[in-house]
Amino acid sequence: MQVRAPNGQSLTVDGNPQPFIGGWAYLIWAHGPTGGIRFQVTPAGSAELVSKQMGDWPRYTVREAQWNGGRIMSLEDPESGGTNMVWVGPHNEVSTFINGTGVPFEAFMDVLAKFDIQDTPEGLTMLPRTGSDMSLGNLLAVNTIDQVCNVQVKPVADASEAIPRSAGKRVRGGSMWRVDERDAAGTVQTRSVFMVNDTTATTVVAARPDDARFVGVVESIACRLS
Repeated sequence: MQVRAPNGQSLTVDGNPQPFIGGWAYLIWAHGPTGGIRFQVTPAGSAELVSKQMGDWPRYTVREAQWNGGRIMSLEDPESGGTNMVWVGPHNEVSTFINGTGVPFEAFMDVLAKFDIQDTPEGLTMLPRTGSDMSLGNLLAVNTIDQVCNVQVKPVADASEAIPRSAGKRVRGGSMWRVDERDAAGTVQTRSVFMVNDTTATTVVAARPDDARFVGVVESIACRLS
């Protein structure tokens, strides 16, 4: 499969023996003169669906407005004193968390207006407009193979400090290292692998440490950014 990441790169993932449960979700930071902003880019409707599944929706104060070919939702949480602002397009959505409630729609619109947002079935891109003084970085792509594992992909340049000095095992997706977290009795509680190639650093976290299907994914999946 090939999808488009928010920074305009193409993410190619193949070799997974089991299908992903849905579209890719992304975290990406935008950096500018006043600091950094973290955005989530997910399939359209995700924020509302997840909030309802988690039981958070009833306590939100929800406001909506139309903007830029989609709609903006303000999900105010009186318990946390924060607001999740979401732009929902035809295929994907962009959201960010803002401290405080009563946040005007214009505050979010002004931020989004600094980017050229293109929403397509292949993915959403949000490239900084000329003169915006914004740049994108710290990309993380996430997806899940149901009941088997979670897959997290980032550019290899963003993971240089995390790459072990020891030689990893060669698998289809690159060099691989296994990471087990054990309890006091030595029982494996969490099992993951870290894979690195020339473009990506991928972490695959097993749903169950002893699942043989996890091994199949690790030995066959390959992720690349171009």
